Amino acid sequence: MLKVILLAWILPVASLAAGPLEIDWWQKDSPELILSNAEATTRGLGFLHAQKSGTASIQITNPFQKPNSHIHLELFQRKNPDGTLEIKRYIQNGTFQWTYYALKSGNYVFINGRIIKREYKTESDDDDEYITGDDYTINNSVARQFEHPYEYRLVKFETVGTNDCIVIARCMTMPFLNQVKAVVYKGVTKAQEAAFGGDLRRFIRSETDYYIRKNDTVIIGEIKRNYHGEELEDWLFDQVEINKPLSDKEFSLPEGKILIAKSQKEEEQEATVPNDRVKAEISAVEKKMSRLPWVAGLPEALEKAKSENKIILLDFTGSDWCVWCRKFDEDVLSQPEFVAYAKTNLVMVLLDFPHFTTQTDALKTNNAALQAEFKVIGFPTYVALNPAGQEIGRKEGYLEGGPKAFISKLEQIRRSQPVSPGAGKVLRN
Repeated sequence: MLKVILLAWILPVASLAAGPLEIDWWQKDSPELILSNAEATTRGLGFLHAQKSGTASIQITNPFQKPNSHIHLELFQRKNPDGTLEIKRYIQNGTFQWTYYALKSGNYVFINGRIIKREYKTESDDDDEYITGDDYTINNSVARQFEHPYEYRLVKFETVGTNDCIVIARCMTMPFLNQVKAVVYKGVTKAQEAAFGGDLRRFIRSETDYYIRKNDTVIIGEIKRNYHGEELEDWLFDQVEINKPLSDKEFSLPEGKILIAKSQKEEEQEATVPNDRVKAEISAVEKKMSRLPWVAGLPEALEKAKSENKIILLDFTGSDWCVWCRKFDEDVLSQPEFVAYAKTNLVMVLLDFPHFTTQTDALKTNNAALQAEFKVIGFPTYVALNPAGQEIGRKEGYLEGGPKAFISKLEQIRRSQPVSPGAGKVLRN
């Protein structure tokens, strides 16, 4: 989902300290003041280029989705003669690519071949933070309810590449964290929370560890953790260059029509409406997927599964907007190896939740009822049932490894119990 696939991220882009720093400068002030000064230093840089590549963890904190660890990201910052900052941020996460521009002419997003100008302000814009994402906006709103929402502490000293750093942690206080949880997960039942470990606070980025270089107080990135201290996101750059002039082209928008979004909802719609290229890709994949053993609905699937002693696979998807759904369809479901396996072992039911494709009211009602019954929140989700209609396993989110990995997962589920009515053991990953 776009709001799940547009990751929330802070790199505080905040003048180099005047004069040489004392050897023990970090012992002179509180952690909160050290961080504030570091943000101001970073924001005052004439030029900043930072990047990160490889398989460092970026954990999507939605418990119903799987992160993709193959990433490349870059940050470009320049300070104009009039003192204004311009920012370009590029993210490649698997096959998903997204570029955000904060320019003198306005804020833009380049995604799915579209240039979208954001003609609305978010709370993050007001705070001079160049980030997007519902979670940050929510956290920022909730923070205003508390006189002291955060605690600051000096965590440790650490060498990152050739950078000698200190690490300042900014942590949510427990009342603040609990209120954020109540807002973010207000629609989640106790049963759903229990299914994901019993405490959804572990999916909230409640601690941010900022890495500050000792020699110049420049922030070179951050790592986000939950209240247990478990790492959820790693935005620590492995290459950082400062005050080396950047090409104007880095701050030039791609050629093409500029679409306008006056609200976040409009931005999401503009970004996810399939263009001609995406429509062609979807059509090609749908043609290949037509070879799968689909049936019209769950009642028919139950009858067929009983008569043929097969398991049922419910495919909850957003076919015309969900990037990871389309990727899974292309990488796994439409591949000949999976098609052959499915014809022998599965009965499949498509439960689609499109944004732009027309559906009958009856189909919408039926799909929504099954979504509620099986407590599906994120897409894609694949739920396996035995012929009695009892859940025996599920897979949330994208699974790397192609058809082989997904077949292995389904075989693990199938072998866990006899495929026969009454076998009701529930397995969740």
